[in-house]
Amino acid sequence: MKSQSQFHEPRSTTVFRHTAEAIRNSSHTDASLAQVIADQYMRDVAPGERILAFHVGTDMDSVDKAHKANAQIVARIRNGTVKMPADLEESWVRALPQPWSDNCARELANRYGFIGARMPKMSPQAGVLCVGRISVEYGQTIEALANVLADGRVCVQDVPELRTAREELAQMRAAMETLAAYVDGHLYMFDPSIGAPPAGGLQ
Repeated sequence: MKSQSQFHEPRSTTVFRHTAEAIRNSSHTDASLAQVIADQYMRDVAPGERILAFHVGTDMDSVDKAHKANAQIVARIRNGTVKMPADLEESWVRALPQPWSDNCARELANRYGFIGARMPKMSPQAGVLCVGRISVEYGQTIEALANVLADGRVCVQDVPELRTAREELAQMRAAMETLAAYVDGHLYMFDPSIGAPPAGGLQ
């Protein structure tokens, strides 16, 4: 018997899903987030390498027109009129507010089989932040699982809470991997015999 192909949603659809969640649950509007995306793209991509021509104003009137034009460019990409250029994806994801930016980046990394943990900075303050992040993610994970198990059973009605628990677990796992890389990086500084951490793991 021939097995059916298992299709994945396009990467752009993944980005748009997190974008919609960010707009729905943050202070951003479609237009304000579109401008953040445009600004991020213009910071990330050199003028001669840009596929998209986002607009920049020079006075109040032209800035307002530029923002409206940029909102239209992003809207046409979101509604499928124009396909998202590959060169825009990274800037778009980076432009999303937290936690949607990290959630989206992690999901895109997972499609390649990576956990999606962030490379740590090696300052003491970064270590404190890593530990704090794990504490937060642990609490949110326990809360999500408690909601699933509150009635002593797991059924189809728990699917929304299970999805939340899955996302919280992914965030906690990524935070723990980041902290592990932080510890490994410092160990290697003082004891090279343990072997070098992965390339790019120290910042």
